[in-house]
Amino acid sequence: MTNEQPIHTFTSHVAGKNARVSIFPDRVEWSRAGVSAGKITAGIMTGGLSMLATGVRNKDTEMIPVRAITSVSTKKELMNTTVNVMASGSVIGFRVSHGEAAKVKSTLAGLMVM
Repeated sequence: MTNEQPIHTFTSHVAGKNARVSIFPDRVEWSRAGVSAGKITAGIMTGGLSMLATGVRNKDTEMIPVRAITSVSTKKELMNTTVNVMASGSVIGFRVSHGEAAKVKSTLAGLMVM
């Protein structure tokens, strides 16, 4: 993976956590920050020194290659729209604003035909 700029970036709610999602020409990446229970435990055991050195937050990053995406659909809900990306038999739902959903879907659909 290179350091190229994303085509589109947005904030979503993925698998119960807020995520920063970036669409690149060859992949979709998202990262979710969360609190690590292991880091909290280590912090307690070391009197907080390990948390000072490493921080408390973990950052989970995931990626889907565009070539693995088989379909993109949207489901409009009351407060937002979920963009469902089907890849390798799994569905990843990105919950975004109604206006953002159309842009995300069209960007991914355009990359799928390339």
